[in-house]
Amino acid sequence: MILFTINMSGIFYFNLSDLRLSLDPDFATVVYHLREIVNKGSLVLPNWVATTSMEFDSTLLFAVPFYALTGNEFLSVGLSDLLIVFIYIYAIWNILTALHVRIGVRFLTLAVIITPYNYDWLDYFKMLFFAHANYSIKALVPIMLVLCLIAFDDGKFADCFSKWKRISFLFIYLSLLFVTCASTGIYTVVCGVVPILFINIFSLWKKRYAFTESVFPVWAMSGIFATMGIFTYKLIYTGHSPSSSFIKIENFWDNMKDVFVGVFQAFGILFTGSVPLFSKMGLFYLLKIAFVIAMFIVTALVIYKWLRGADNYNYYVSFFSVILFNMLILIVCDMRAGNNFIPYRYLFVGIPILLTGMGIMLNRYLATHNNKQIMPIMSLVLLACSYMLVGNFKVTNDNLMDKDYIVDMTDYFSTLDVDTVFIADDKDTALMCKAVDDSKNYACYNSEDESITLEINYYKDEKDFDYYGDKNVIAIPYYNKLTDYVPEHIADEYEYVGETRWLACYVSDTNFFKDGEKNS
Repeated sequence: MILFTINMSGIFYFNLSDLRLSLDPDFATVVYHLREIVNKGSLVLPNWVATTSMEFDSTLLFAVPFYALTGNEFLSVGLSDLLIVFIYIYAIWNILTALHVRIGVRFLTLAVIITPYNYDWLDYFKMLFFAHANYSIKALVPIMLVLCLIAFDDGKFADCFSKWKRISFLFIYLSLLFVTCASTGIYTVVCGVVPILFINIFSLWKKRYAFTESVFPVWAMSGIFATMGIFTYKLIYTGHSPSSSFIKIENFWDNMKDVFVGVFQAFGILFTGSVPLFSKMGLFYLLKIAFVIAMFIVTALVIYKWLRGADNYNYYVSFFSVILFNMLILIVCDMRAGNNFIPYRYLFVGIPILLTGMGIMLNRYLATHNNKQIMPIMSLVLLACSYMLVGNFKVTNDNLMDKDYIVDMTDYFSTLDVDTVFIADDKDTALMCKAVDDSKNYACYNSEDESITLEINYYKDEKDFDYYGDKNVIAIPYYNKLTDYVPEHIADEYEYVGETRWLACYVSDTNFFKDGEKNS
């Protein structure tokens, strides 16, 4: 309980801090998307170019109403992430209670799930419980599905839940399933629901695992709501879905190795060789490595006992099926998108439910051994988890991106009498400034071909210089000349007004990049 409380204090601290200082380009596009949804009063924005999803199954889901109430987009994101954390806690707590997991192990399991294993744009913490949290709902769907299957099982768990609770669980699950399908298409169904469906069907072939008719409505409703969500996605999606192909035979073994390494990377174990073995950080990483190896061993044991038809393992195996299925997809499919590393963020759909299963297996071990045997084991587990979780927060706090320069820049730009800020050849800074300051239009000016650089989450009109106001500032690195970025006849029309951080600023009352001005 103490470990869980300390862990939650850290989660509150991060999410209620000034999130402007934790910006990255992905987070910035979500904030901009959030602001436009509320300002335009519509979830589906006209002429909008989306990212690989509509982002409804991220922090946007609850940040939209919070922003409408508070008027502060960054506070709204923090509150939304905290609400998502509490939904995880509520769902997992009910699962563990139904499976008679002792209260101490319940708190330990939650602490191990809701911790920042690593902090970066596409790592565990930011993908699940902080900032944009793009995988938060995707990873919650299989947890809610397992909770519904347990709740509607009128045999073993008939007395665990009231009728009201069962209906509430089903409503939350189906709502989240519809939202993620409407936002991301078939992805969550394939990677989060199908593994559990497959494992349940396969269990019917085992003599000792009988079909439970009472859970049939859960599966039927899942199919209906997933179909409706995918159909909605087809109607509203305005981006470009990524495609993948099967891995080449000659690359298969290397790809398999990279996927297993990716599991370690998902928990913040980066094999860089820069950490001394005999040090505090060395012990921290050794414990995390041992933790991941323990997960592989427990997963193998659960699969083995399930195949042997051991009692209750038809319930336990569902917690381990999602991660295995997603590992298989990454092994046989080329999901690198041109990169030289495995996108291990795809594993996050199965990690929270996997960690829930680890808690259940720990409790099963404790229940089958006497106190003299379990006391040293539990003491060792608690000490290791405490060291690991404290280390997680230290590493996260040390690596927390400090984007105070974005705040300084936008504060400076607000003193200028301009409508538009063009930041030359720096799309990341332009994106983050646009997220922080909605009083001006921000854009990355591409000096090579005199165009606007935009990739995701923008209006089509933003690619056109006519979208932007006449009074504008061009910001360039102070060690360069303006003529390095714009033609000399345009540079002559701009006046130097000052600097902010590494950017020198030049102002004009005329937008010389508009078609009308170019032709005049």
